[in-house]
Amino acid sequence: MTGASIVRFGSRPNRASMIANLSQVMNATWSIALFEHLDANDNDPSATMAGPETISFSSSAWKLWESEFPHLIDEFTSKFEEFHFKWNQRFSTDEIHRQLLQSQWIAQDTQGWYFSSKSTKQEIKNLYFSTIHLMVGDAEKLLVMMSSRASHLQERLSNFWYKEGATDAISKVLPCLEASLRSQETEMISSLRASLAEVALKRFYAGFSTGSKTRYYPTSMSCARNVGRQWDLNGAYENPFLAYTDDFCDYAAGLTLLICRWYQEKWSLYLRGFSRGQLDLFGQNSHSFNTNP
Repeated sequence: MTGASIVRFGSRPNRASMIANLSQVMNATWSIALFEHLDANDNDPSATMAGPETISFSSSAWKLWESEFPHLIDEFTSKFEEFHFKWNQRFSTDEIHRQLLQSQWIAQDTQGWYFSSKSTKQEIKNLYFSTIHLMVGDAEKLLVMMSSRASHLQERLSNFWYKEGATDAISKVLPCLEASLRSQETEMISSLRASLAEVALKRFYAGFSTGSKTRYYPTSMSCARNVGRQWDLNGAYENPFLAYTDDFCDYAAGLTLLICRWYQEKWSLYLRGFSRGQLDLFGQNSHSFNTNP
């Protein structure tokens, strides 16, 4: 938007195209309000000459942002550490052995113990729902909880920002832009939440080879240690389910905290506002989307 960025692209982006794409995902009502504020600035530019140097800045919102987001990130980092510890215990070798034996996923014949599934997609899916599914559900709850907390914090920030930072037409431009994209945020979070279960199931399928010969083991415990061995080809874990748990917990925690940091960085950008020296961004010349730096 400003023509300057710390991000270096391989080629210069087409601003007209970028703004056009952005406008397609904006809420129509807020989009109309945004253009009304831009037109008001064009019609009476002298009205924007007075006032503080920084436009759309709220000291109360900024203080809230500084104090609350680090606390939220620390809290959910701790929650996922507890989550990881809990599921490592539930998928200990003794527990996995008990579950597989009780559910008859491992069986015995004259040659020894073996994994009784034929590794069809439906059978592997059934195993997933009898083991991993509950862990994925717990992770989804944490993601939803964090998203809800971040959304609530966003509302508090907005209230301070609208009261202190949006005082005239030009200072309402950023708040209108932010509000116009809220619906896209909701869709994005919903999509990421849904992707958690999709990734988990896809990763689970990858632990089993279809069409492979039946392998036999001398004991039920050694058989249990090899169910899902594709997750731990190097044998670094006591059983493959612990390898799966490590991977999934890292992914789920990373995704959840990524969303939280996204909210944090979003509001860091908006709450800074902009300076009066940048008012030409919103004037008539800006409508041409000049591509000069």
